[in-house]
Amino acid sequence: MPPGPFPYPFFGNIPQIISADSVRPFDKIAEKYGDIFTVMLPYGNAVILNTATLVREARLAPGKQEDLMGRSPDQFYPLEELMCYQLGFSDYSPSYIYQRRVFVSAMHIFGAGIEQASVRASHAVEIMMKEIENEPGRLFSPKNLLESSVVVQIWEWLTSKSLAVDDPIVNEINEFTSIFSRQAVLGTMYQLLPFLCYLPTYYTREIKRAHVIRENIFPREYRYVQESYIPGIIRNLTDSFISAYEKELAKETRKDIGSKEAGIQGLMLGTLIGSGTSSIWLTWFFLYMVLFPKVQSKIHDELDEVVGRDRLPNKKDAENLPYLQATLCEVGRISSITALTGTNAIRDTTIAGFPVPKGTFVVLNLSKVHKDEREWPEPEKFKPERFLDHGGKFVGWNKLHGFIQFGVGRRECPGQLLGKIMLFSFASIILHRYKIELPEGAEMPTTKVSSQHFISKPNDFLVVAKPRELKSQN
Repeated sequence: MPPGPFPYPFFGNIPQIISADSVRPFDKIAEKYGDIFTVMLPYGNAVILNTATLVREARLAPGKQEDLMGRSPDQFYPLEELMCYQLGFSDYSPSYIYQRRVFVSAMHIFGAGIEQASVRASHAVEIMMKEIENEPGRLFSPKNLLESSVVVQIWEWLTSKSLAVDDPIVNEINEFTSIFSRQAVLGTMYQLLPFLCYLPTYYTREIKRAHVIRENIFPREYRYVQESYIPGIIRNLTDSFISAYEKELAKETRKDIGSKEAGIQGLMLGTLIGSGTSSIWLTWFFLYMVLFPKVQSKIHDELDEVVGRDRLPNKKDAENLPYLQATLCEVGRISSITALTGTNAIRDTTIAGFPVPKGTFVVLNLSKVHKDEREWPEPEKFKPERFLDHGGKFVGWNKLHGFIQFGVGRRECPGQLLGKIMLFSFASIILHRYKIELPEGAEMPTTKVSSQHFISKPNDFLVVAKPRELKSQN
């Protein structure tokens, strides 16, 4: 296996990881041990990959595409339990393969009406703008308002139901997401001290609370959609899940694929939790808009030239708004929203010539990948132009070798289409309507992440939305 820091008895490399950096420890360790190294954790060895070339070799090399498909239940406790063994946190199994086929098929079914999905997204942005207008001086926290507005949108896509941003369901889903984010960084603690799972601590009470929220919401909402489902008529994303499940079931001969009810509820839950990445991405976006007003001004000019002032942007405008899309990508790169992600080897394999035994946890250190000087000259500088070609056209979300924000290979994010619609809709419409500034006299917010979360979050900050002239809305 690749060389790495020398492990301590019982604790492995936990002491070195803790002392390296409280938020991005593997970035620091990579300075000494290079692009690929091994660390010993309580649950076994982990191989850390720090370059896009290594990540792509591990996930995409011929004959290796399925080598890193596993997700060990022991290593991901309590996430599998919280998520009801949902697609993103399931181990490689017949059930996982079936659920992924269902999800991908559902995205195709729902994607046939993607224009309608885009229109629905603009409705959620309008709800957010009404909330902004209701705030004194249009002063608001992007994090809090985006978090709730994105949930409102995903909920409508899932159930066809419209919610207010302060609806109890929205509040409970946000609470579940917060619990999930906190629990996601505690896996090592549970592995090191497994008896903690059985003690009445704050963290075990959180797990129980998450179970209550999940069981209060998703069985009821699944039944609501299922009871009125008509084959061939797709009203929402859950209809797509049901339709895809039934179509795939007709092809399936294995019995160990789980129940339809539990499977679809898991997909509903996973879609909502995955939306948290979109809200945090947008929070970072608005942070960089106030830190780089010239970039915001350039987006304003592009929107005015392409869209004009007498209507709002829509999905059809996206291809003519290259700078806005490039800025969204650069925000994702420089903030490394998903800093770490990983899977287990389901068979013996090799990476960069090093043997990687079956069961090894292979970590994609995306925060390092997205700051690699070999891929990104001056990586600490915010430069949306990285995602434009020489003619000023947007190169695409997945074209650059070093940009892996949605993952890569057969474990890449299956819901990225919806995420991109969400990002474009909120960013384009809000900046078309408003100029986003810091409150007068406010300190400049920092881009430094101060605490460890499953998804990298900026510290909370306040902004003021100053209206730009708009003739009318259609």
